[in-house]
This record gives sequence, structure tokens and C-alpha cells, in this order.
Amino acid sequence: MKRKLITALLLVTPLMIGLTGCTGGVNGEGTGSYSQTVGTPIIRGNAFNDLGWENIRKGQYHSPIAQFNKVLGDNPTEDEKAEANNGIGWAKAYLGQLKDGMPWFEKAKDLSHDAKVGLAAAYIQKASRSDMEMVVDLLYKQLGKENPHFAYASRRNTGVSDSEAHAMLAYAFAAIGENDKAREQLEYAKELNPAFAGTSIEQLVNVTEFLLN
Repeated sequence: MKRKLITALLLVTPLMIGLTGCTGGVNGEGTGSYSQTVGTPIIRGNAFNDLGWENIRKGQYHSPIAQFNKVLGDNPTEDEKAEANNGIGWAKAYLGQLKDGMPWFEKAKDLSHDAKVGLAAAYIQKASRSDMEMVVDLLYKQLGKENPHFAYASRRNTGVSDSEAHAMLAYAFAAIGENDKAREQLEYAKELNPAFAGTSIEQLVNVTEFLLN
């Protein structure tokens, strides 16, 4: 099992980089919509937060960090602060610095489901067993409230879909030997996106099935 896990980690690490490599998901599965039932509603918004995310949408990943830092230096509400910290985390992820985004995701995760997902992706990239346990805690316990069919709708266009979040969780469960829960998440991820062939979801599914077999 240890040898299989090492092989799986080698396969999944570039996938975590690719997952955050462009907005709209690897194949456009991500959504920029925000469900009022998931996450924290924007209270009054902030022009700099909006500008930062607009730059990310355009593929301009350096300039958003300056915009988000303006929010942090402008007496923000707790929600705006979380949005800015989350934005810095995702900007770093898009720059290929997912692990460097971890402190920012950590600051935002209590108010931002997007930050929980970003932090989970970074822990998958770190790859130890304790890191996989953190992925389970973030996605299954904190985000999903231990509901295996939880719904994730990104508040901003992170590029990660509901199906991808469940596929990430399936991989983490498989990596720590929770095989039944891994299979349940795997099937649900495929159910959420039946047309997953050729997407990042298929890659996560293949790596997870490799661990389970």
C-alpha cells in the first residue's frame, strides 16, 4: 500500500497544480455563481476585492495581490478581510505557488468555503497522511458537516467545481484507508458530472481507483 500511495502522490501532485492553473476549471466546470446556502454572503462588497477577482478572471495573477492587500489595509469588515485573504491564496495558487497560499487560506477558512477548498488542495500537494487527514477535516467535516452529499458552490470563480471537491475528498479518504467512504465520494463525484471524461475529475478518479484496487 505504501508503494501505491507514493505512486499515487506522484500522479496527483501535478494535478493539484493543474486544478488551480486556470479559472473556470480545467474544462470550464467551475462556476462563478455563489449560492446563499453555501458560505457567507457578501455584506457590502469591496471595490478592491472585486477588482482583484476580475484580474484573476483575466489571467492577471500578480496584480490582484496588491488589490487584496488594499482591502486588508482599509479597515475591512471580517467578511471583506476573509475575501481578501482568500483572494491572495488563490492568486498564489494560480501563480503555481499553492503551498505559499496556505497561510492566507488559513486566515480565511472560517468564513470562506473557497478558502477551505484551496487549503485542502494545498494539503493534497503536501501529501503526508496527516495532510490527507486535514483534507478530510476541511472538506468532509468543516465544509460538508459530515454530509457525504454536501454541495460546494464557489463564491468566486476559483475554477473548482462541486464534483472536483468530492473527487479530492475521495482521494484523501483512499489515501488514509477509508475505502468505503472513498468509493462513496468517487461515485458521487461522477454522478455530479457524468461527462467527466477528459477532465481533472477523471484524473482524480483514476488515481483514487488505483489506490482502492
